[in-house]
Amino acid sequence: MIFEKRTERIFLAIFFVVALCIPLFLEENSFFVGKVTTILILAVFVMSLDFLVGRVGLVTLGHALFYGLGGYLFVILTPEYEAVNFWVYAFYIMGLNALIALVIGAVVLRTSGIYFIMITLAISQMAYYYFFDSLEFGGNDGLFIFMKPETSIFGLSFLNLDNPTHFYYLALLAVLVTLVAIKIILRSRFGRIVEASRLNPERTVALGYNIFAFRLISYVIGSTLAAYAGLLFALQYGYVNPQFMTWEMSGTALVMSILGGMGTIYGAILGTITYEGLQYFFEHMSKDWMLFMGGAIILMVLLLRKGLAGYLEKLLEK
Repeated sequence: MIFEKRTERIFLAIFFVVALCIPLFLEENSFFVGKVTTILILAVFVMSLDFLVGRVGLVTLGHALFYGLGGYLFVILTPEYEAVNFWVYAFYIMGLNALIALVIGAVVLRTSGIYFIMITLAISQMAYYYFFDSLEFGGNDGLFIFMKPETSIFGLSFLNLDNPTHFYYLALLAVLVTLVAIKIILRSRFGRIVEASRLNPERTVALGYNIFAFRLISYVIGSTLAAYAGLLFALQYGYVNPQFMTWEMSGTALVMSILGGMGTIYGAILGTITYEGLQYFFEHMSKDWMLFMGGAIILMVLLLRKGLAGYLEKLLEK
């Protein structure tokens, strides 16, 4: 089984059963359906980062670059007032992002440790300021998406992305596909070599493996998944702006991953739900919500050294 731990199987079973039923109970409240949809999209983004940081060992503060590019490339490539096929353009956008990630990765992976963090941050901020100052791309206001794409496959369409419930299920499908894809990669020979290069790079090289190539491919995979999440977020809200690319976006995703349990992958889902839930609660409790949010994060990091996933495993694996 690709989900080896009992805790993981229990959590994911409960999560997907509840997630499938949420629109049935919130059908008349489109705000909450939209809010949960956003959480699902962010979970895809956080899983892509958790894969890089927790399993490959590439701690980056520039991951949001690809999140933003996913939205910008859709607006740039598609006609302004013409409905296009979602699957076709998602393939185009992920392919272009993969090429961009390949070029950037070939540069940034020449460094490691704090230098890798700084160079990924620098490249992300360069892209942010480029789009921020570019009138062609709307500057700080960004660009708007005037039409949702259609989702037909061989003439059959099951999802209308103008319908919040349909979009919700598209986001849930993205979570499922991302989760399964990452788990399959990690259980493959490729995944075992990548993890070995994180745990003991010298011995992995001594065995004859080119860890640069394995890390580069992993960087491309994680960045492409982030671009898909950015595409979904842009389509949900109908716009994309430079704020998608800020280091704060990368930092927030990193916090979600740490809260959930770094490297567990499913913990990224748990961390995203917890972070977004706490933020929503504190925002409606006080105007000084950021103070309470920061305190809650500090407490959780201090008390849950292995994140929420580690705490669940401690409870359920006894």
